[in-house]
Amino acid sequence: MMESISAWIVGILMLALPQGWTETKPAACEQVAVVQGPPNTTSEECIATYTRGESELTVIVWKPVVPRDGGPMVSVEDFKGKLLGQDVMVSRTSQFMGSAQEVLVTSAELPKAGAHVLIYAKNASPEDFQAALDGVSLNP
Repeated sequence: MMESISAWIVGILMLALPQGWTETKPAACEQVAVVQGPPNTTSEECIATYTRGESELTVIVWKPVVPRDGGPMVSVEDFKGKLLGQDVMVSRTSQFMGSAQEVLVTSAELPKAGAHVLIYAKNASPEDFQAALDGVSLNP
């Protein structure tokens, strides 16, 4: 039996998430100031959020550069994952974006697309997080 899949666009990414995920914050893109860059430098920031039960998945795409530091992160466990065919490090955190919170998080630089991707999930198992990552592709 094949699971039904929902697909969404977030910036340059297409997400085909496993059954049960719903979009709770549709993808929104805006130009934001690059904090450590030359004056008047901006980057496009696209953010979307999805939920399934207690799990929440956030996808952020920055193009061409990450505009600012997101705040301190403390990793308590690291393991290997895959995103867009690349090996990536997935971290379980005790502190993320400057506050005490446990998330699974990974990021990737996409030189050919001129972009950076940050994906994190609250209340998700490593298996569910990887299943979500498996559904990420570049939007043609």
